[in-house]
Amino acid sequence: MIKNRKYDLVVVGGGIIGTFCAYHALKKGKSVLLLEKDSQPHEASIRNFGQIIPSGQSLDTWFQLGRKSLKIYKELQEESAISLTKNGSWYIASDEQEMAVLEEMASQFQALDYASNVFSAEATLDKNPALNKEYVKGGLFLPEEASINPVLLVHQLREFLIKHLGLHYHPSCPVISVEKKRGIAMISTSKKQTFWGDHVILANGHDTQFLLPEHYPTTDLKICKLQMMRLVPQRIQFSANLLSGLSIRRYESFKSCPSYATLKTSDEQKVLQSKGIHILLKQAEDGSIILGDSHEYVSASDESPLGFEISAEINELILSEAKKIVTLDSWELDSNWIGHYLEAKQAEVYTKTIDQVIHIVNGIGGKGVTTSPGFTYEYIQQLYSI
Repeated sequence: MIKNRKYDLVVVGGGIIGTFCAYHALKKGKSVLLLEKDSQPHEASIRNFGQIIPSGQSLDTWFQLGRKSLKIYKELQEESAISLTKNGSWYIASDEQEMAVLEEMASQFQALDYASNVFSAEATLDKNPALNKEYVKGGLFLPEEASINPVLLVHQLREFLIKHLGLHYHPSCPVISVEKKRGIAMISTSKKQTFWGDHVILANGHDTQFLLPEHYPTTDLKICKLQMMRLVPQRIQFSANLLSGLSIRRYESFKSCPSYATLKTSDEQKVLQSKGIHILLKQAEDGSIILGDSHEYVSASDESPLGFEISAEINELILSEAKKIVTLDSWELDSNWIGHYLEAKQAEVYTKTIDQVIHIVNGIGGKGVTTSPGFTYEYIQQLYSI
C-alpha cells in the first residue's frame, strides 16, 4: 500500500460540488486532496446548460444561495479563474396568465433587492429579434444573471486551484472504501493507494451503489435523466439566455406568486409536462444553440429503467415547441445527449455525517450550477465551525 500524507480534507468527486468544496476549504487555508475516478469529470457537472439563474429557485433558501453563487462566480471571473458570460436571463410569457405571474415575480424580486425588469410584448420582441411575435405576451429580464460553459467550468476552476491555492489532484483514481481509523478518515483506492484526511467529503454523483451504499436512502433519493441537444451555429445572435412559458410553470420561485395557482394548462402543455419538458435556449460562444430539456425520474435504487436511448419523440416535442418560440437560421442538429443527476426528494440536497469525519454531500439535482458555489460555501463554513 502506498501511504500518502494526511490532508485536512479529502474530497471524492471532481464535479461541481466536489470542486467548490475544495475551493472553499483551500480559501480557509486547509490542505485539500481532490480525487476523481475518471480521467476527467464527465457527468452532470458537464452535461447541463450552464445557466446561473437564481430567479428560478425557491425564495426561502435556494434563491439566496443562488445569489451568493453569482457573487462567487463573478469574483472568480475577476481572478481569471473561469469564463463567465454576464448576459442575463429572459423569461418569455406565452399567455396573459403567465404574464401576470411574471409581474408578481418582479414585485417580489424588487422587495428582495434583486434587479429585474418587466417588458411589454413589443419591447421584449425589440430586444430579442429571434422571438416569434405570435408566442410573446411579454417578458421578465434579470440583468445580473449569467452563464458559463459547463464543459470547461470545473476544469478551469480546478486548474486555478492547483496553480494558485495548492490543491492536490489525482484523476483516474477510483475510491473503493472509506472508513474512520485512528480518529481520522482512511480512503483506499482501486490502485492500492491509501490517503488520510481529518475529514472526507463524498461528492461522487449518482453512482451511490458502490461507496457506502447503506448510507444513501433510496426512498429519499431519485435519479433524473435529461435530454438535450445542440443546433448548428447561427448568424442570429441571442442577447441573453431564453426561458419559456413552460419554465415559468416549472421553476420553484414562480410557485410563490398568487397568480400561479390560476394558470390554465392546455392539452398540448400537459403532454410536454408529462415528459418533464420545458424549453431553454442558450447560445454558445461559437453561435450554436443549446436547446432542451426533458426530465424523467426513477428511484435511486435502480437506474436501469431510464435506459440509454436518446428519444426521437422527445427530440421532436422539444423542437416543435421551440419553433413556436424562436426563428433560427437553421434547425439542423449538431449533437444530442443525455445526462443523469441525483436529486433529493424532500430536503433538496442530501447530506449526512458518518463517524464525525465522513461527510456525504449529494443530490443537489438540477440546481447544481446555479447554487453549488453558495451552498458549498455555507457547508464548508459549518464544517469548520464545529
